[in-house]
Amino acid sequence: MAADQYAQVIVDVAGLPPLDYLVPQEMLVAVGDLVLVPVGRRKTAGLVVGLKPWTDIERRKLRAVSCVLNDFSPLPAEWLSWTHFAAEYYCRTWGEVALPGIPAFFRKKGGGRHELSMQRLRSLPALPEKECPPEPSLNAEQLRAVQSVTGSKGFVPWLLYGVTGSGKTEVYLQIMKRILSQTGGAQALLLVPEINLTPQLFSRVRSHFPHDQIVTLNSELAPGERARSWLAIHEGRARILVGTRLAVFASFHDLRLIVVDEEHDLSYKASDGARFSARDLAVKRAQDLQIPIVLGSATPSLESWELAKKGKYKLLELKQRAVPKASFPDLRLIELNKKTSEGLTEEVQREISQALLRKEQVLVFLNRRGYSPSLCCPSCGWISACPHCSAYMVFHKDIRRLVCHHCGYSRPVPERCPSCGAADIIPVGSGTQRIEEVLSKLWPQARVLRIDRDSLKTKRETDKAFHEVHAGRVDILVGTQMISKGHDFKNVSLVVVLNSDAQLVSTDIRAKERLFSTLMQVSGRAGRAGGRSLVLVETRFPKDIVFSFLKKYDYPGFADALLKERREAGGPPFTYQAMFTADHEDLDQAMACLQKITEEGLQILKRDFQDSDIVLYDPVPMPLVKVANRNRAQLLVESSSRRRLHAFLKALPVPDFHNGNIVLEIDPVRF
Repeated sequence: MAADQYAQVIVDVAGLPPLDYLVPQEMLVAVGDLVLVPVGRRKTAGLVVGLKPWTDIERRKLRAVSCVLNDFSPLPAEWLSWTHFAAEYYCRTWGEVALPGIPAFFRKKGGGRHELSMQRLRSLPALPEKECPPEPSLNAEQLRAVQSVTGSKGFVPWLLYGVTGSGKTEVYLQIMKRILSQTGGAQALLLVPEINLTPQLFSRVRSHFPHDQIVTLNSELAPGERARSWLAIHEGRARILVGTRLAVFASFHDLRLIVVDEEHDLSYKASDGARFSARDLAVKRAQDLQIPIVLGSATPSLESWELAKKGKYKLLELKQRAVPKASFPDLRLIELNKKTSEGLTEEVQREISQALLRKEQVLVFLNRRGYSPSLCCPSCGWISACPHCSAYMVFHKDIRRLVCHHCGYSRPVPERCPSCGAADIIPVGSGTQRIEEVLSKLWPQARVLRIDRDSLKTKRETDKAFHEVHAGRVDILVGTQMISKGHDFKNVSLVVVLNSDAQLVSTDIRAKERLFSTLMQVSGRAGRAGGRSLVLVETRFPKDIVFSFLKKYDYPGFADALLKERREAGGPPFTYQAMFTADHEDLDQAMACLQKITEEGLQILKRDFQDSDIVLYDPVPMPLVKVANRNRAQLLVESSSRRRLHAFLKALPVPDFHNGNIVLEIDPVRF
């Protein structure tokens, strides 16, 4: 086949570098084009990342590009360069990072039906004919934040530390409005951590920008909807993208602003695939484009807080609640050694009764789904363990089944103890289902609503449930993380936090940081419209550092104290980490694989990194060692230098692991 140039193409296959393909003379190909190429015995979508004349390549037999998937214009050089950086940083091949960022709809050969689908994808909802709504007045702190960001030039990373209820979202929207008004085709990206926060935030953005196309991207969208949103942003027909972490990979026509809401949230870190951090990649993208980025949170990550203290991020503070008469709730600790009735202390019951008499709403937070964490037999000690995981199966009373929340295995509740045959099998502990039952029993006249992943299966159900709360048709709301952040409940005056100690006693170095964030967020749901409000927190450790700062709502003091501990212990953010994880049916095999990596690593350190402070820790089983019949072990590597750590990792060969899997994660957040 005659050809005068060849293309360098990346594909989504682990371990494959850019591949060389002939470009037929009659084919028009540009860098950034999506193409179909043969890989092995099949054809797959690839991305052209380079074109070179035939004279620059060694004369050898090459396969040819099959066709160009030209549904859209080539991806821009900025996007290609940024995804290449992401692949290098997270120690993945370029194709593994870049190709999943393009909706699957475009990564297949078109036809007649495909062309009709493309026409539908390019049709966006008609814009409303209504006067922008009047802008709410900003207080002095909010106005200062807006003016600071919009008055800056080039790349500036802003850390917006705002207490719960301080109006961070309104600051985001006003910044977006001013920056988008500067240029006709300017675009903005607004990242949110949770899918259930996207609809309400999307509606609020739309109300502020009634004459601009706004689209959303998240993993729950149907493939066609995801493709429509992606294409509208790529072609510049939509000006604002609201989305979860995958939205950071969208291709923009003229991106001028990035906002990351709840920047501390773990949901921004992917738990599979390339294990990227959308927050960190957003900062890098803003730097490449020389545009501002706003990272907002009531409890910033320690990494961001330390960067602000060093002056690498510019700190903006919102210390007051946006509603003039809204003060912070009183916070009271309830020691769990006190007598309880129906699983609730007398003090909790009394405060709930008083709030209901005042016609105010109550929020009960328990970060544990199901009826109870397990069932047990008091006669022989049998506990409902999962046969496939190192975990207990949770009792779900409404469906009368035991369910493992790690692998999904479920079975009917046994009528008798499987071990000794005793008839008395009892639930141990409480989940949201059991608390819902208790609340309905104690206050039969109250309207109780449970919101968690078991009670709400679809977006429509979730939207309806939150609408009921906002409309005042719910008296007591009980739920998990889904109700803890981002929601502006106007009539909630009492928040009750049950079983806060589960996270406090974790061995994870970040456990206290995460608990403080959770408690601050859920406490912030109370008293947002003004008036008396109260937060009750159950704990067996009232003297812990978490509660001493939480009672004063003093995040800066808490963060500074934790940073001092981390600095002395040499933990993040004062050290950089990478984690090898191996899984196999046999734990000994997983450990042996990591031991081989350790031995190779020690040899490389001795030979090439003698003066470095790189540390390889011994391989150990993971805290939750068995999941879905796979036994897991981990190997931690760390250094005070990010550059040296990456150089070492690239020099470290990863062995083949028969019947097993090895994953390397950069900047791990879950041990």
